[in-house]
Amino acid sequence: SQSDIPHDAPSGGQTLSEMRDSLEAIPGIVVADIAGGQKPNIKGNTGYAVGLEVEPGYAIADGAALVDFVMASVREGYMPNARIDVRVRVSSSEGFDVGAAAAQAGWARESTSSPSSYSTAAIDLAESKDQGARNLERLGPWPGDVPVAPTGVTVQE
Repeated sequence: SQSDIPHDAPSGGQTLSEMRDSLEAIPGIVVADIAGGQKPNIKGNTGYAVGLEVEPGYAIADGAALVDFVMASVREGYMPNARIDVRVRVSSSEGFDVGAAAAQAGWARESTSSPSSYSTAAIDLAESKDQGARNLERLGPWPGDVPVAPTGVTVQE
């Protein structure tokens, strides 16, 4: 039941607005949208979706660090127990594949997609699935400490 899912912790972690600020402190990153933390749906699932845009003139140099930071940053509302979606739009001609970055960071299986202007990663947090259980264990207690923002995530093209 939804009453069993931890939510609205009195301390620890960061709010969605703090998360937005910390992501936008990374050069060239703009948060298009952050959604989630709402009450569980009819199936008892909760999660988040984070949409990022990379400004013209910037490229992502360390996608794994970016995914790690997004994963560790989400702490407001209801603890995610289904998945976290990360969407990234880039204007760089080289494109980017956030699914591959999530796999490189160990949050997802190898991605079969390829770099493009828009990519998505659905990061599983369902206890019933091997990857989801590993991801939950990796996230640790909720809400966790606010991670330090990584450096070198983006480079100027």
